[in-house]
Amino acid sequence: MAFSCVVVVGCGSGNTAKVEGVVTLDGKPLPDIRILFQPENKDSENLGVGSFGLTDSEGKFVLLLSDSESEGATVGNHTVILSDKLTEDPEDSDAGFAKVPKSRIPRKYSKSPPTFEVKAGVVNQAEIALTS
Repeated sequence: MAFSCVVVVGCGSGNTAKVEGVVTLDGKPLPDIRILFQPENKDSENLGVGSFGLTDSEGKFVLLLSDSESEGATVGNHTVILSDKLTEDPEDSDAGFAKVPKSRIPRKYSKSPPTFEVKAGVVNQAEIALTS
């Protein structure tokens, strides 16, 4: 499954905060995972912009705002969408026509994605601990 970025853009007040963190699977760092934070504000039509990141070799990431690529995420609750970069469609990448490996992200997280609350005025630490 190819990773696609869905971004909801509103006329937000610029209420954002820095988010950094780590993605692990069964306690081990998970590199090359694409992360999308999608705002969940159900009380307003203005959800703000989504944010994205990519884990490094230690599973660490820093989120960037989708509209400006500056560091941060909209303050509030988010659905966390994870995608394994190593399982992207080879036609959409430089991988050629090699067989696409199975995603390292357990299927249960696509059916019930994690959530995270971004708080104002702090550097938010998002520890996304997945289990098999």
